[in-house]
Amino acid sequence: MLEETFLLAAVGHPVRLQALVLFERTPSSARELGELVGLSPSAALYHVRKLADAGLVEPHEIRRRRAFEERVWRTTTNGWGKLERLLRAAVPPGQRV
Repeated sequence: MLEETFLLAAVGHPVRLQALVLFERTPSSARELGELVGLSPSAALYHVRKLADAGLVEPHEIRRRRAFEERVWRTTTNGWGKLERLLRAAVPPGQRV
């Protein structure tokens, strides 16, 4: 039960579900996720780390960006886009997922 609770907490935030959908489609960095969802790179990285702690994403590659390295993430499983579509279909109009 603890593992299921941990998993639900990991995907329970809208940004994290968006991250899973993005990383499933195209491995991306926390910076790119932040640009997509309107968060700072550090705030986006916080959510990515929660997903990594749950084993839902993993590093794919490391890119060199000027004076630092940027980690690119991908999902460890598939089906996140389908889950997002199912959740959106279940939500009454006017409410957010």
